[in-house]
Amino acid sequence: MRDYLAQHLELLEKELKPWRVGEEDTVEFPVGGRRVDILAKDKAGLPVVVELKVSRGHERTIGQALYYRAKIKEMSKVERVRIFIVALELSPELRAAAKELPDVLLFEYSLSMTVRSV
Repeated sequence: MRDYLAQHLELLEKELKPWRVGEEDTVEFPVGGRRVDILAKDKAGLPVVVELKVSRGHERTIGQALYYRAKIKEMSKVERVRIFIVALELSPELRAAAKELPDVLLFEYSLSMTVRSV
């Protein structure tokens, strides 16, 4: 899912593109001993931390994403970093917490597969 989404960032927002930081890959981007799933930039040039949860996004995801936001601000010398959290299901607690924070958007995904004999 991560690699597909990294190649199709426009599914999250029109004109969203991979962030370029020198030679660093912006998928699994290293930040303070951890890794941002996808680091992107929006049409205004703002960094966007994309945090993916394979199943359920819980409220602790906000703390993780805010840590990444703080580190990206420090590393990139920017004042604003947006956060996108993508999960199969978003907990009510995560939804409530995200409403209290600026520049945090939540997304739920669904997968489908078609198999055909060849």
